[in-house]
Amino acid sequence: MKASKKYLSLPIISLHEGQQIGYVKSLILNAGTKALAAIVVDTKGFFKDQRIIPYSKVISVGEDAITIDKESHVEKTSSLPELLDLVKEKLTIIGTKMVTETGKTLGIADEYYVDPKTGKITQIEISGGKIEGFLSGKAWISAEYITTIGHDVIITQKGSENALTVADKGLSDSFKNLLHSTSHLASETTHTISSYFKKGKFNAAVPPPALDKELILPETEPIPPVNQTVSQIPITKEPLG
Repeated sequence: MKASKKYLSLPIISLHEGQQIGYVKSLILNAGTKALAAIVVDTKGFFKDQRIIPYSKVISVGEDAITIDKESHVEKTSSLPELLDLVKEKLTIIGTKMVTETGKTLGIADEYYVDPKTGKITQIEISGGKIEGFLSGKAWISAEYITTIGHDVIITQKGSENALTVADKGLSDSFKNLLHSTSHLASETTHTISSYFKKGKFNAAVPPPALDKELILPETEPIPPVNQTVSQIPITKEPLG
């Protein structure tokens, strides 16, 4: 999967000519197929008018560049009537409200992810709505639950709120591990002490079992020293019977 924002500004290279044609300016969506239909090329002066590349002509989408077979696959929008309406429609996903068929607001689409090989949308990242209250405030929904991608609203199937994959509630792994360790230690300590004081097993002469962790007692005031020595203590002699 590749985030849609990762496409933007990637260089476009033609393999046959070994030439950089331009950069990705924007993406054209097909709501019916829930996929990328084309790439709008920022030509940087290479062409005078707007050019697009049908996504079917994309060879690969890499980390640093997008490759196509040859320069001739970069075409005028007017030359591709099957894509012309989609270009004019300027459909977008990011920033669009997402609502279920039963009228429950899931949130706002923050990002969408694409299978680079096919151009198919795989999932949408959401914030707000039903996931408010989670500290990270993010969730994802699979594209299979999407029924309609509109200009104002994206519609998802009934009950799709139960299919959200919610991000971690904001607790870091180290903090979660600390909570687990503390809870485990407290449980072991309670079990050890309770076992020791069970009836028939308490013996004042036998010290309690040592705990794994050192017990730290609070600091107390030191006992003041006795000023009198033994020789200074008066002894009263009682007469013998």
